[in-house]
Amino acid sequence: MNSALSKEELLRHEIIVTAQKLFQQYGLHKTTMEDIARAMGKGKSTLYYYYKSKEEIFDAVLRTEMNEVYNLSKEAVQQAQTASDKLKAYFAISFQIAKSKVNLYKMVTEEMAIADLSRTHHVVKELNAKSVAMVEDIFISGFVSGEFCDELRDQVHLLAYSMVSAMRSLVIDMAIDDQIPNWDQRLTLLLDFIIRALRK
Repeated sequence: MNSALSKEELLRHEIIVTAQKLFQQYGLHKTTMEDIARAMGKGKSTLYYYYKSKEEIFDAVLRTEMNEVYNLSKEAVQQAQTASDKLKAYFAISFQIAKSKVNLYKMVTEEMAIADLSRTHHVVKELNAKSVAMVEDIFISGFVSGEFCDELRDQVHLLAYSMVSAMRSLVIDMAIDDQIPNWDQRLTLLLDFIIRALRK
């Protein structure tokens, strides 16, 4: 990697970090390219060199945040031993991180409701596909080891997709409800129920 590319990557990172703070504080619609440039101490032309619009920066922020959730979840899964523990680790860490990013999820749900759905949705869809694939792998490891009932192997994709969708729904509910009731307990009960069903 040459020094010019390294500087470009650092500048892109600075744009994303600065924009993330402004988006969370003021929201996407009230934040302008000029606001982001001013907060960085740069001219707007610098931002436009890397990103065509604040919406493109928002997508970069969203992708960065979601990749962080995915990577931390993957790390937690790799450290767990059994398929059951891997499932619990995946959803526990995903939910824990989501709780710390409530403002981001609120912003995403508002943006998807107000703006062009397809533009933001494709970023969410990328993470969803990666998450489903990870949960599929967990199920398959459980079928191979005999931990989970092999009769369900043919439904592995549906099972994984359903669990990831359920998690996403919980996160959306959490973003809507500012007080965040006992979601940890609800998630634990749900996972215990699913794991017992998988073992029959």
